[in-house]
Amino acid sequence: MKAYVLFLMVTLAMVFAGCEKEFIHETENQAELKNGKSDHDKLIGFDEWGFNFNAQLFDNYLINVMFGDPKFAGMPHYRQMIYQGEGEEFWDEVINNYPYFVNFMPPDLLDCQMKMKWNEDLLSKSGIYPESWVDSEAWIVFHYKMNTEFQKWTQIRTLVARQSTDYLEGDRWYDKDGNEIGKKSYYWNDLIIIRVINNGDNPFVPDVMPDDYIRPKGEVMGKYSL
Repeated sequence: MKAYVLFLMVTLAMVFAGCEKEFIHETENQAELKNGKSDHDKLIGFDEWGFNFNAQLFDNYLINVMFGDPKFAGMPHYRQMIYQGEGEEFWDEVINNYPYFVNFMPPDLLDCQMKMKWNEDLLSKSGIYPESWVDSEAWIVFHYKMNTEFQKWTQIRTLVARQSTDYLEGDRWYDKDGNEIGKKSYYWNDLIIIRVINNGDNPFVPDVMPDDYIRPKGEVMGKYSL
């Protein structure tokens, strides 16, 4: 299990971080990209991988984050494959085409569903990341869901950008007045975990995914609910 830590540290470190308002209703029919080709054109609706940059949403399989996220632009696998529930054969093809993918995620998470919501400070509506999230209002919410024969669990995780006056002691972040504001994220140095809610028997907790946590005296969690 600990070998899978590399998955989230190498991959999700390249993906996102944050908080939110109201998440999405069920994903509607996936729309086409406006004008099609450019990574930084304004996007309308959901693309084939599950990203809706204009609405600042993702809704699809976790593995498709790694194929469709602009952070991976320039890598051989970027926008080359789309998982649609084919199972083990798809994973074998991925590893055959891109052997380094074994460092991105374990095959046991192939059927993990993912929803994400973020704000403009985290990732722009044109699909562009800022140079840094520090001292910004960036936030993101992740909603992982596994519903297979052998795994039935969910995790909701909320992260926000740290401020330059915040400081880290052990695995806890504190503001300049010494108030605890969240947990350390081992995947993003500029982001702080402020909430984790687990349901079901998640075999990746706590070695790969964090255990339950709600920061003390934080904002009303409804502001960031999925």
